[in-house]
Amino acid sequence: MKKILIAIDNDFIREAYEEVFKREDFKVFITKDGKEALKIVKEENPDVVLADVLLSKIGGLEFLEEIKKDEATKSIPVIIYAQIERTADKKKAMELEAKDFITAAGVSPKEVIRKVKIVLGEQRTYKIGVQKTNFDLKKLAKDLGYNPKLKCGKCGGDLVLYLMRDLSAGEKHFIVSFVCPDCNK
Repeated sequence: MKKILIAIDNDFIREAYEEVFKREDFKVFITKDGKEALKIVKEENPDVVLADVLLSKIGGLEFLEEIKKDEATKSIPVIIYAQIERTADKKKAMELEAKDFITAAGVSPKEVIRKVKIVLGEQRTYKIGVQKTNFDLKKLAKDLGYNPKLKCGKCGGDLVLYLMRDLSAGEKHFIVSFVCPDCNK
C-alpha cells in the first residue's frame, strides 16, 4: 500500500483529498501544520507528499526546502499545492525540485490522483512522434482542438501524440492529447 502525506491548510480540501486517496487504497497521513508535516515525513517515510504553499508554522516551500536538505528524506517526491497560482511560488517550487505544482481552481481531485500516480510511476504516459503526412492524425488534432499542422502555438515546435493511461477508467483506457516536447504545452 502506497503512503501519502496530505499537508493542506484548508480543512475541507484536506479531508476531501483524504477520502479520495483512501478510496484509491493509499495509507493517508494528514496535517495542516508544516512542522508536523516534517515530523510525519521523518517517521512514516511516505511515498509522496502533497504540500500546501500556505501551511501553518512553516509553509509548503519551506517544508520542501527542509526535506531536500535531509539525506533520509530528499528523494521523497513532493507536489506543491496552492489555492492561487503565483509565479514566484511556482518558480521556487520547481527550483526546489518539486515534482509538480497544482492550483486548486485548475485541477479536480481525479486529476490530482492522476498526477500523484504519474509521480509514483503507476500511471503510464507515452509520447509518440507523429508523421505529418498521416491524414488521420491531422483530423484527430483538429477534433481535439489542436493545430492540425501539428505545431506548438507557443514555440512553433513539432507536437507529439501524448497518451496517458486513465487508471480510473481501466488499464486499457487512455487520455489523448498533443504536446510540445520542448515547452511541454
